[in-house]
Amino acid sequence: MNNNKIVNVFLFRAAPYENFGEYLCKKILDEMNVKCKHYSQANPPPNNIGHIMTGIGGFLNNNIYSSFFGDRINKWYVWGSGVECQPILGQTELPDKVLKEKCVISMLRGPMTKDYYNIKDDILLADPGYLASYFFKFPKEEKKSIFIQFYYDKIPTVIPDVDVHLTTLLKPKQGTFDLDFFEILKNISNASIVLTGSMHVAITAHSYGVPWAIVAKEHVDASKEWKWQDTTACMGLDKEDLKICTGPEDGLIWYNNVKDKFKPVTKEYQEKIIGAFPC
Repeated sequence: MNNNKIVNVFLFRAAPYENFGEYLCKKILDEMNVKCKHYSQANPPPNNIGHIMTGIGGFLNNNIYSSFFGDRINKWYVWGSGVECQPILGQTELPDKVLKEKCVISMLRGPMTKDYYNIKDDILLADPGYLASYFFKFPKEEKKSIFIQFYYDKIPTVIPDVDVHLTTLLKPKQGTFDLDFFEILKNISNASIVLTGSMHVAITAHSYGVPWAIVAKEHVDASKEWKWQDTTACMGLDKEDLKICTGPEDGLIWYNNVKDKFKPVTKEYQEKIIGAFPC
């Protein structure tokens, strides 16, 4: 890792707010002492930028490449990205020339993304979000059930019998998004069960070894989303294991039924993720 190099990072941003998953990636890069320039769909990279890096998110697809990267970049460093939520054959896949000549892939989100591009190399399968527990520690508190709503859901959801309701949409407070961000992390790390429609909330809970379960998003059965199946396959689950849960009790029943399949997030695994940083 070259700490003197400025790394151009592309992340989605829910302007004027932040989404928890992308902000988690930023905070992890800060902890790794990586100097970054951040770009997004709202703030695209300029021409002749040289390189771009994508970490979390479903960015490894032709829609993103043709819309935001194209001839602007010479190298695309991939550190945990995956194919978008629901790939569309003939539209999503990157051209072979781009994949072979521009992409430097050190880590992919999951095995479905690896298979999608027929990548034979021994690539680490992981998400930078698994580093949450490596960098961010919290004092032990009373265990509570947590619901963290997906940022795209516009109608506030109340789940009965849940102790704490939060959202992944971070708002600026005192000139920073840190207050909302660390409130989410602290609650996840001390939760008895985390219910969510956010993939990166689930990844964070898995990092801390905390039980979690998927709840319904607006208009979408998240358990059938390609990105969820890709991510949870990386954790050790089969797509048939996934289901929508309705509350803390239902969520814990589901989690306890599948928990023996989960691959634990060990310190060795986390250090492999850090070691796979491509820039």
